[in-house]
Amino acid sequence: MRIAEFSKKPYFKFIEKRSGPFDGSVTLTSDRVYIVPTKAGLVFSLLLLVLLIGSINYEKSLGFVLTFLLVGIGNVCLLATWRNLAGLNLTAGNAAPGFLGETIDFDVRLNNRNPIQRYAIAISYDGNECDVADCRSNSNQQVTFQYKTKRRGLIKPGRFKLHTEFPSGLFIAWTWIDLGMSSIVYPQADKNTKTLYSQNNKSGEMDNQGKSYDNFSHLRKYQRGDVVSHISWKASAKTDELYTKEFQGARLETLWIDWFDIDAKNDEHRLSIMTAYIINAENRHQPYGLKLPDKTIPPNTGNKHYHRCLTALALF
Repeated sequence: MRIAEFSKKPYFKFIEKRSGPFDGSVTLTSDRVYIVPTKAGLVFSLLLLVLLIGSINYEKSLGFVLTFLLVGIGNVCLLATWRNLAGLNLTAGNAAPGFLGETIDFDVRLNNRNPIQRYAIAISYDGNECDVADCRSNSNQQVTFQYKTKRRGLIKPGRFKLHTEFPSGLFIAWTWIDLGMSSIVYPQADKNTKTLYSQNNKSGEMDNQGKSYDNFSHLRKYQRGDVVSHISWKASAKTDELYTKEFQGARLETLWIDWFDIDAKNDEHRLSIMTAYIINAENRHQPYGLKLPDKTIPPNTGNKHYHRCLTALALF
């Protein structure tokens, strides 16, 4: 059942009060775990009813014994299924940013702080089961659900469903939880946009402030924001420290990606073109800056600068 459809049910408000949103972590106390029979459980209940009626009608002592034995087994299965989920602690994990139209993975960490084994715990989102995991006693496990992006900017997936039918499949214990997770969706890059080159700066002279990548010069210790492709994995493996390659030679010019210089159909199209320019410049290791009507980001390169510029476009 999809979240939108479920929210129309009259009992949703009762569950909604216990579902969050929470600040990144919550423990599944007894009032947050619900349990109902599955289709197999309903058939099992019908079988017990038929056995009970037959035992009463024909006054069969063995029939009563079998009926009450099965009822006891059913009660044990009911408690075991509920206990498989109750008491579990949930913590929000990582959610890497993505581009419009892509799928973003949201990680949820299952913290089993009790000395019991938990099996076949599934996570679902928007009616689709996404992941299943077992969680050993006093250990952690991670499950992931997928969110299909439909708009740029800051997105919050909201509630996801955690459920289990272990051990019998006769009952399903479940809960709806919102851990307050969020992520950034970048604009979709325009596929028809070609690489943008900056041949001269405003003074008409070549810009020599960019980094160059023609000839290898030396190694230096890795700094946060360095281009991943420039890491010397061979040197790093010998010393257990990350090293970055430095180059020298012809310098790349600084590229300014200016909102007012781009001819586009509308604002969203303009953002898509600027996104394509940023991706192309980063792939060429060309220093680039970003100019928006309300913000200017100085030229630079590297992973940190790359995500900073794309985030500015996403939140514009």
